[in-house]
Amino acid sequence: MKTLGAFATFAALVILPISGCGYPHHAFRDRSEFRRAHEDFRRAGWEAREELRRARQDVQRELRQAREDFRREMRQAHRELRDEFGRW
Repeated sequence: MKTLGAFATFAALVILPISGCGYPHHAFRDRSEFRRAHEDFRRAGWEAREELRRARQDVQRELRQAREDFRREMRQAHRELRDEFGRW
């Protein structure tokens, strides 16, 4: 979502003024404003990649835990079944 917001900001500040959409003057008369907008855009991309990496790690951790829980429950059910039929 941050990436989309960063792209919308970038488009509003850079693309629309350059394309001549009735904007009265060029938004970036000096390069510092352009550099600042570019850096903001890069930072938003970096933050989005970090969020995705953390989410992927969380999902992998949850899947690993669910797999371990399932195996533990299956071993316990197998023991109980073996004990139950072993008595007969």
